[in-house]
Parts: sequence; structure tokens; C-alpha cells
Amino acid sequence: MKATRFLTVLLVITGLLSACAPRAFCDTVTDVPASECRALEAFYNATGGPNWVDSRGWLTSTEVCTWFAIGCENGHVTAITANYNELTGQLPAALAGLPELNHISLYYNHLSGSIPPEIGQLSKLQILIIHNNELSGPLPPELGGLSNLVLLDLDANALTGSLPPEFAGMTSLKELKLRDNDLGGPLPPVLGQMTQLEGLWLSANNFSGEFPDSYANLTNLRMLGIYDNPGLGPLPDYFEGIVVDAYPDWTP
Repeated sequence: MKATRFLTVLLVITGLLSACAPRAFCDTVTDVPASECRALEAFYNATGGPNWVDSRGWLTSTEVCTWFAIGCENGHVTAITANYNELTGQLPAALAGLPELNHISLYYNHLSGSIPPEIGQLSKLQILIIHNNELSGPLPPELGGLSNLVLLDLDANALTGSLPPEFAGMTSLKELKLRDNDLGGPLPPVLGQMTQLEGLWLSANNFSGEFPDSYANLTNLRMLGIYDNPGLGPLPDYFEGIVVDAYPDWTP
């Protein structure tokens, strides 16, 4: 009997203490799921949020959709646009906790480290722009799962390795921009399946070898950037009629 009374009192005290404990900030937000707020909180902490040029509303306003650089639709976070904002550090894997995200634009910052493969889980992503940062490491093959992606712009970073054949899974892609990196190796023939591609920018890398015959399937291609890839070529006849961005005296 005494044991039962003790247990009852203990449960009451525990409940009172829980009720008095401060709530986590993201449990107080009113316009998006707390899980999406926590993903943004991780992004803020990982990229030097307190030192951003503009961080209006972040982790202070309970209306996440009013935070600087955040766009929302139908009660979910759909866009992060924080260009020229002095972001530092590495992109967190927690971005995968924003399932409705369709637009990421973070150009001209100081982001470093590798691109988290978890970004490949953002199945609704259409725009991914992170040019002019300090990203390094290989291109994650997981990005090939972004079947709705229309624009991928990773120009002017320090990315290394080869072009993953898994990128052929980006079947909606219209523009692929990889200029001014340290990428190299042969061009994967399977990328000839990216038939929606209108612009392919590979300049200032170390790509080598011949263009695969399968690239003749890129019938929507209108712009090809290939300068400063001394081991790449020759230019196939099937690219006749498109604009080629190469040095005037370029000879493969």
C-alpha cells in the first residue's frame, strides 16, 4: 500500500516537473511542423547563423515563414535563399528534414566541406544553387535521385573526383553547371539519357577523353562549356549548331 502511494506521488511530482520545464523553441512554432523548424535550427547552427549578415527572425519569431531567406507554401518550408550572407561551415545532413523543399540558393558564401548525400532525399527539389563557395570532396551519387531537379549549379568550388553516372537519374535537369572545380576523368556515357539538358557547363576542370556517342541523344542541348579541359575532345559532329564556350584557338 505504501509502495503504491509512493509511486503515485512520484508520478505526480514528475508530471509537475515536466510541465514546468522550458519548452524547446521549435515546439512553440505556429506555422510549420516542429521537425522542419529543427532542421532549420541545425542549418543555422552549422553555418554560423549568429554571424550572418542578415538573420532576422531566426530562432526568435515563432512564425518560421517570416524568417529571412525562408519561403513557405501550405504550411511547409519550400525554399531557402541566403545568398551573399556570410554563411560558413558545412551544410548539415539535417536539411533532409525539409521534405517539401524545392529551392536552395546559397551562392557567394563561405560554405566548406562536402555536399551531404542526404540532400538526395529531397525528392521535390527543383533548384540547387551553391556556386562560389568552398565546397570540396566528390559529387554525391545520391544527387542522382533528384528526379525533379531542373537546375544544378555548383560552379566555382573545390569539388573533386569524377562525374557520377548516377546523375543520369536527374531526368528533368535542364542546366548542369560545374565550372571552375577540380573534377576530372571521362564523361559517363549514361549521361546521354539526360535528354532534357539544355546547358552543360564543364569548363575549367580536368575532364578527359572523347565525348560518348550517347551524347548524340542530347538533342535539346543549346550551350556547352568545355574550355580549360585540355584532355577533352574532339568535339563530335552531333554538337553542330549549338553554342560552344571554348577558347577561340581551342584544339582538342
